[in-house]
Amino acid sequence: MNDKEGTTIEINTSPKPEKEEGGTITAVEEHAPSQPMTVSGDESSAVDGGEDKADTDPLEAAQKETRENRERWMRAVAELENYKKRIAQERTRMQKYRYEALLRDLLPIVDNMDRAVHHCSETGESDGVAEGLCMIAGMFRDLLQKYGVKEIESLGEPFDPQYHEAIARLPSTDKPANVVVEEMEKGYLYQDRLLRPAKVVVASGQDQ
Repeated sequence: MNDKEGTTIEINTSPKPEKEEGGTITAVEEHAPSQPMTVSGDESSAVDGGEDKADTDPLEAAQKETRENRERWMRAVAELENYKKRIAQERTRMQKYRYEALLRDLLPIVDNMDRAVHHCSETGESDGVAEGLCMIAGMFRDLLQKYGVKEIESLGEPFDPQYHEAIARLPSTDKPANVVVEEMEKGYLYQDRLLRPAKVVVASGQDQ
């Protein structure tokens, strides 16, 4: 190749550069002999890791996967059994208390029947109407007992917030404190569950 001054540059692979006449310069390209390549620590680790991965026993890997699958299966079976138990318990509970709402709605009717019977007994009326009321009230009570409804005994009993609802406190010197001295509305149990608390008056134990 010629530059502006007419100088020619040639590439020669001879070991020694020579200067020729006429302004021609011969450039020598020397190649260094190849040297052993040093592998860094990261590259060595990568190589070793590949060898370890390649050396993994397929049988051991399959056994590990089998154990993991078995554990997952056992957990799934246990969860399913617990779910079945919860469903069975909920079904039993619903079956046991299936009439709760209906029976609670019947209680005000029973209360009114009791008031009517009590009024007839106080006034001394014994005509056909009073007898009919007593008979109907008895039928209602038999119906409640048939479905597992029981009255809560309150008069003279210690006040129990689990079964009683105190609506007033009455000063009293002949009754211990926190004893039910009057029952304003009867309480009822359905099976072993509170259907309605008894509304009561509680003695304070001293004049206030």
